[in-house]
Amino acid sequence: MNDIIARIDGAVRLAVQRLQTWFDPPLDAHTKPLEIREAIIEDIEQRVESVGAGRRVLPYNSVTVTVLAADKPARARLQAALAGMEESVTARLTEIRCAIPAGFVVDTRYVARPAATWAAGQRLAVDYQAREVPSVAATAPEDAARVEITVTRGQATQPSYSFGETHVRIGRSEQPIDGRGRPRANHVAFLEGGDAHSRTVGRAHASIRYDTTRREFRVFDDGSHNGTRVSRDGALHEVKPHDPVGVTLRSGDEIQLGTAALRVQIELRATRNP
Repeated sequence: MNDIIARIDGAVRLAVQRLQTWFDPPLDAHTKPLEIREAIIEDIEQRVESVGAGRRVLPYNSVTVTVLAADKPARARLQAALAGMEESVTARLTEIRCAIPAGFVVDTRYVARPAATWAAGQRLAVDYQAREVPSVAATAPEDAARVEITVTRGQATQPSYSFGETHVRIGRSEQPIDGRGRPRANHVAFLEGGDAHSRTVGRAHASIRYDTTRREFRVFDDGSHNGTRVSRDGALHEVKPHDPVGVTLRSGDEIQLGTAALRVQIELRATRNP
């Protein structure tokens, strides 16, 4: 098993190394959108700096990703693969114990033609800036969102959880190692020695993210073996593994993780007009 994991991890690293040539020099036209997504996240992770005492920081709070999309089908594929990029980057920084910069944003843009400053054949550019952030009082969110999660089947560290708009990771054990050998902190953690339902939950099973543009929570399957589904009004909605789009959540939905289950209640505060 360790040999299989090592081979998979090595393949991912090789793919990322190939993708680094997209920045300088450019890569060929056969790179898959999901590989592009991982390369962008890896590029941002490489900018993280150690400041001592186990602390890490990213010296930039504004990341602009510009991707070449020659036509509408190409753009649609890239948009699907790169959806939720800011939430994914934030999750990766959290996993490696890097402080999230104040006012952190990841802006993804698509262009039909390469910029004049790009190298021949270049398709992707990632630019970093350190923006001045207004005071916290001036930027307090007026449309804060919360999700309440109740364990309805299985055993977890708590019977219920409450989160603000964030990236909520769900799995078995509080701090397992994921399929790539990286530590992962689960916010909703089923017990390692729990009942039969709990044992069907993968260590890195699923996650819930808040989409600030659509103002909605979405659930994603992080590559589980036993699957993730959303039960709503008697219908089951399958959450495809590693699907960058995920499934929208509504209040009262049940998230099924293997045979374990969670009930979600969502609170969205209306935006106040100036």
